[in-house]
Amino acid sequence: MFERQQSDQQKAREVMKDGGVVIYWRPGCPYCEALDSKLGELGDHATWVNIWEDPQAEAHVKSLNDGNAVVPTVDTGDTHFVVADLVSRNKVKKLIQNTLDAGGEA
Repeated sequence: MFERQQSDQQKAREVMKDGGVVIYWRPGCPYCEALDSKLGELGDHATWVNIWEDPQAEAHVKSLNDGNAVVPTVDTGDTHFVVADLVSRNKVKKLIQNTLDAGGEA
């Protein structure tokens, strides 16, 4: 079961504006579960948005991915990418850690 604190697209916009990391996900997604597991406690410092519970978030993800609601999608406002392998999962960890090291909240 996914136990991260959930947010919505409005909050996600604020987080990205402040330089944070937003992770878009949906229940039952094995890639989302793998990312959640890889991040461990570090994942608590990202903002998680369930695209099945927020139509605006789903529309945003589709706008980033050629009309496809592909998850997990990570967005910082400056960069976005789909997390589909170990390399991209490590990239998310680095983004969150860099934000924390800079004194912010991912």
